[in-house]
Amino acid sequence: MTFSDFLQQYGLYMALVVFTFIVLLIIFFLVIPRLPRKEKETEVPTVEKEQIIALLGGEENIKEIALRGSRLSVTLKDQSLANIDELKKHGVDRVIVMQTKLVLLVNKEVAALFDILP
Repeated sequence: MTFSDFLQQYGLYMALVVFTFIVLLIIFFLVIPRLPRKEKETEVPTVEKEQIIALLGGEENIKEIALRGSRLSVTLKDQSLANIDELKKHGVDRVIVMQTKLVLLVNKEVAALFDILP
């Protein structure tokens, strides 16, 4: 069998395989990346405003609360009453302790609780 005979006999099949391969490459590189991806749902603990206030030492311990974006500035009468470890379990990402106040970096859920300040 010569190469010419081989091409006459199997040329159509080889062309179909090459065409299918090109179509699959186009689908793989152009269509699949544009499909919407399912985002993983992160489990955020449900918190209440009263819980956060209690962990800060209660309402009588709080002089002032101010929400600035994702930062919650809290001026306390006695900082030793604030339970920083428990605050981190309830949606506070980071606590910055200053001389006269605490700055809490909070997630969206906690920030939404304090949109309307007391």
